Amino acid sequence: MGMGVNTLAELNSRVDQAERLRRIVSDLKQRSDEIIRENSQKMNHSARLIAVTSGKGGVGKTSVTANLAIELSRLGNKVIIIDGDLGLANIEVMMGIVPKYSLYEMIRLDISLSEVITEGPNGVKFISGGSGIMEMASLDRQKFQRIINSLSALDRYADFILIDTGAGISQNVTNFLVAADEVILVTNPEPTSITDSYAILKFLDSQNPQCDVKVVVNMVEGLSEANEIIRRLNAAAERFLNIKVKNLGYIVEDNNVSKGIKIQSPFVLSSPRCDAAKNIKDIADRLVANKENAYGTTEGVKSFLARLYRAFSTTT
Repeated sequence: MGMGVNTLAELNSRVDQAERLRRIVSDLKQRSDEIIRENSQKMNHSARLIAVTSGKGGVGKTSVTANLAIELSRLGNKVIIIDGDLGLANIEVMMGIVPKYSLYEMIRLDISLSEVITEGPNGVKFISGGSGIMEMASLDRQKFQRIINSLSALDRYADFILIDTGAGISQNVTNFLVAADEVILVTNPEPTSITDSYAILKFLDSQNPQCDVKVVVNMVEGLSEANEIIRRLNAAAERFLNIKVKNLGYIVEDNNVSKGIKIQSPFVLSSPRCDAAKNIKDIADRLVANKENAYGTTEGVKSFLARLYRAFSTTT
């Protein structure tokens, strides 16, 4: 009789152990499936790559780029700035960054991507383009493919990649505009700035008509002046071009902007409560909310670099 009780207890214990094992296996499978789904989503993730440009110098394009990057980071996004101005290194100066390596060393000296990425303020990462972007045009296809595969890793890291282009419509600038899915065009109230901004729109209309163009009006007195400038740009674009610009926002004239530049600190950090900082926050909020560009999807780093390579190859 006692033997039967022990046997029953052992049987129940084995049943409990089997049930626990089934639960463990089920939990492991569920966690494994979740990990696979997460990794799959990461592999399919493409950063929003945006060229920030202007029709002329002196309108605050680089300041907009630097401060917008910081605000996007504050909103929980991973942000990388690529300095695409082949003549100057304004982003470096504005942020007080001294990068050890640029894309040139990555291309010519086989420096790794991780060594080229420099830590900036508030978690923003920075890559110095230097002459490396033009160097890509002279690479043979096999070498270029290695570079493009390395840089494509940025898609898995970044939510936003902002490229600070040069100003104007030089060949180096327009090559970026031809390759971009999204463009932020920075202008200000000066008549020459508005005229030169129209020249950028005219170029995009003829060479990259599907590009999603958003305008930021800098150094204005307020909302009414910004709206008037947007109205004038859109009126000209609708009359003579097949392109429509989106109003991304405006930034008021603010002494704290120049103060930040002098101390090499973006004004959203040095004067976070100033009017210009509030304007940048509004622009960042609007940019994040606008998830779809004119293409309907974000094509990512590899596609952008392939188009950029073709653009530089045909102009050098």
